[in-house]
Amino acid sequence: MARIEGPMRTSESHSKTQFSTSNPSSARLTSLIEISRLLTSAVDLDHLLSLILKTSSQLVGSKDSSLLLVDPATQELVFVMAQGSVSDKLKMIRLEPGEGIAGWVVKHGKPLMVNDVEHDPRFTTKVDKMTGFKTRAILAVPLEDHGRTIGVIEVLNPMKDKQYDQEDLELLSAFASHVAVAIRNARLVTSIKEANRYLQSEIDERYRTLIGKSNSIRASVRSARKVAETTATVLLLGETGVGKEMFARSIHAWSARAAKPFVAVNCVALSEGLLESELFGHEKGSFTGAHQQKKGLIELAQGGTVFLDEIGDTKQEFQAKLLRVLQTHQFERVGGTASITVDVRFIAATNKALEAAVRAGTFRKDLYFRLNVVTITVPPLRDRKEDIPDLATFFLQRYAKEMKRPQMTISPGAMKKLAEHDWPGNVRELENVIERAVVLASENLIGPGDLTLGSKDLPDSHIESLLELPFHVSVQAHKKALLSHAISKARGNKTQAAALLQLQSTYLFRLCKQLGIS
Repeated sequence: MARIEGPMRTSESHSKTQFSTSNPSSARLTSLIEISRLLTSAVDLDHLLSLILKTSSQLVGSKDSSLLLVDPATQELVFVMAQGSVSDKLKMIRLEPGEGIAGWVVKHGKPLMVNDVEHDPRFTTKVDKMTGFKTRAILAVPLEDHGRTIGVIEVLNPMKDKQYDQEDLELLSAFASHVAVAIRNARLVTSIKEANRYLQSEIDERYRTLIGKSNSIRASVRSARKVAETTATVLLLGETGVGKEMFARSIHAWSARAAKPFVAVNCVALSEGLLESELFGHEKGSFTGAHQQKKGLIELAQGGTVFLDEIGDTKQEFQAKLLRVLQTHQFERVGGTASITVDVRFIAATNKALEAAVRAGTFRKDLYFRLNVVTITVPPLRDRKEDIPDLATFFLQRYAKEMKRPQMTISPGAMKKLAEHDWPGNVRELENVIERAVVLASENLIGPGDLTLGSKDLPDSHIESLLELPFHVSVQAHKKALLSHAISKARGNKTQAAALLQLQSTYLFRLCKQLGIS
């Protein structure tokens, strides 16, 4: 039966649904249509599962029903929801693959009607013995989703001494086709909500590092808060690793656009062609591999903020296209002719001296003036060393928590060593140093020997510590150490770091993203 769309209804209207015995097929079909609309409107998973069971029992005239889902890890059937006299006792019960009537239904992907379970060899008494329930008859139908069986709906013991019939089986099977779709949708919504909560908490925690005690950072923060109240384009200047993206995200969060998307684009992490496609999108068939239309990041950021990092390293052809978007808020997808209008705020960042680039002819003068409406310079860490203890403690707590280590502290000697370093890689370098120390330190107190600073080679003790870690953890830690070491040696310049490591710069940027090196 095809999925039936319709207006959203409430669970209250469902409770009023009644089945007529004078014309059961017609009444049941009408009710099934009504119920399908309810299922498509239910996005809370627990509420949906409860609704499924109530409806299953009502459709075929039974008080007891249960919903079993396949555990992907073990292929066991798990009672995730039940209603009836022993519903509470079913929650911890699992059935082996193929066990019982429910297991047979999953294995064969076919519905099953058994009106006398005592004489059916597929029936197992395991559940009845554990719950004290007496099963006389069962209707069980599979839940099919994209060609695989994800679970079973069971209804038990028809009321008023009637037997289940073929019409009951067909009706419950038709209902099950709606159920599988509804469960998939509810799971998707639940996973998206959980992912959003996790990402938001990660962002909130990560970008709390913006605030510091030093006068220089406080002056920059005051400017950021003030410009956040406007719609002006912002240009963030500062060395690599000072936290320009943190400022951009904070400006977005403090603005009226906070509820809309924040899209960050590293302009040198992609080739020029890919960058244009990512930002502006493309039409189907516009180039080899463009099998379908794709919206660009600027279009997806409608109402929000687009952050263009490393803008000073872009080519002039791309700069010309970007200038038009900044001036008119219009663009065309790659391979398209229709103009798309967007309402977005642009924040750009660079570690280059753009005025010098304009004089040298490598950066468009008109684009520079369009970007340079409000300029905020983020100070380097060497000019705000009084912020190092708070930043180091924050990163220590964060990575200790992520790596499930006990509470860790930094010794006075280690803190003195941090304060004396000149931090060419700025806050990013400090973060990487602390993360590496958390990974490799053998004690819960970080000492001077646990810190790898500057362009020094990794200490033998750290290399030995890597050998004691599980394989994948060791490989990842070593990769991060190599990249962080090279970036620090290149004074924060990732392009130069890629050359030192004999890697393509785009590959190094991708590795940094995968390993969380910002």
